[in-house]
Amino acid sequence: MEPLIFDYTGLQRVRLGATVQESLAAELAGLPKARVFLVVSGTLSRQTSLVDDLRQVLGDRLASVFDVMGAHSPRRDVLNALSQARAVDADIILTVGGGSMIDAGKVIQFCLNAGIEQEAELLEFAQFSNGSRGALCGTEPVLRRQSPVYQIAVPTTLSAAEFSNNAGVTDSDKRAKEGYKAPGLAPRQIIYDPALTLHTPTWLWLSTAIRALDHAVEGYCSMDSHAYAQGHFLHSVKLFAESLPAMKTNPADLAARALNQQATWLAGTGLGRIRHGASHGIGYILGAMCGVPHGYTSCVMLPAVLRWNEPENAARQQQIGRALGCDENNTADFLRDWLRRLELPVSLREVGVTADQLPAIAAAAAQHNVVKANPRKIASADDVMEILQLAW
Repeated sequence: MEPLIFDYTGLQRVRLGATVQESLAAELAGLPKARVFLVVSGTLSRQTSLVDDLRQVLGDRLASVFDVMGAHSPRRDVLNALSQARAVDADIILTVGGGSMIDAGKVIQFCLNAGIEQEAELLEFAQFSNGSRGALCGTEPVLRRQSPVYQIAVPTTLSAAEFSNNAGVTDSDKRAKEGYKAPGLAPRQIIYDPALTLHTPTWLWLSTAIRALDHAVEGYCSMDSHAYAQGHFLHSVKLFAESLPAMKTNPADLAARALNQQATWLAGTGLGRIRHGASHGIGYILGAMCGVPHGYTSCVMLPAVLRWNEPENAARQQQIGRALGCDENNTADFLRDWLRRLELPVSLREVGVTADQLPAIAAAAAQHNVVKANPRKIASADDVMEILQLAW
């Protein structure tokens, strides 16, 4: 057999079921002088009492609040948040929201620990979507696993960004994604509060659940996959198959939401360490170029990619199908029908992509490293176009 090395992130603890106030008070009980920088979604900040509730728990430890982070973590927003965090000498980044908040928190942590102040310095560490890299990309191990500044994440969606040492940032001018990676960049603590997620729009909750399902499915089918991870992935698929329809039927079902979160936890196994394939890779391009939310990119692309990959991994797809509840060898079609029953989009047209955008999407995706890791080799933009047509 080939030698196997599985690196864990710096994650120390996951709390699930208690309120965010209770869990946060427990996490910070021994840190009376902490300087907490809160990155929170604008909706939660301005339409709920959450910030005031957290202020009651944190008291003087709440150093500053940033609540204007855009979707897909625009670089200019991340740099503005970085300046604010540095100005208050933050040592804990508390993120409350979806993957955009959590990824932004990772980059803020990265910069504070590495002494990065300027945009040009940050770009030296970037992995760009066209395959090029900054001059210092790959030297990140100089950033210690137990870094002085760390993140506590309170996810309100199911993207699983909290389990990865990777962070994605968007260049809004070029409409392109760039990635950053470093040991220990994942949050040190995760707080899952099912009740807090009642503020999350149902479409966003369900679609980001499919993003996590995509992690599990492409992780299971990955060329890097192994038995330890595959057990987590298959059980994640099974939990989603059981709990997502229950949550759709009754959005107030906190037990179903907690199972959704645990399915995401399982799907996050190896995230950033087991390569995904074309569903993720094309999804990054759709997000950056077309503004499609990443949850929706998975809804649209995963069935199409499974169909295109079937000649390469039909047996693995059959196992995925069984976990979903499919008794026949048509996992891609079964998944698409299941998504329709959840009232989620299943075509590029439904998410606003136009036919004239397809050639540029295909050209960009063919150069993306994640697309190149697809189990069935993608040799050209023509191959990507075949997948896009299946998703059209």
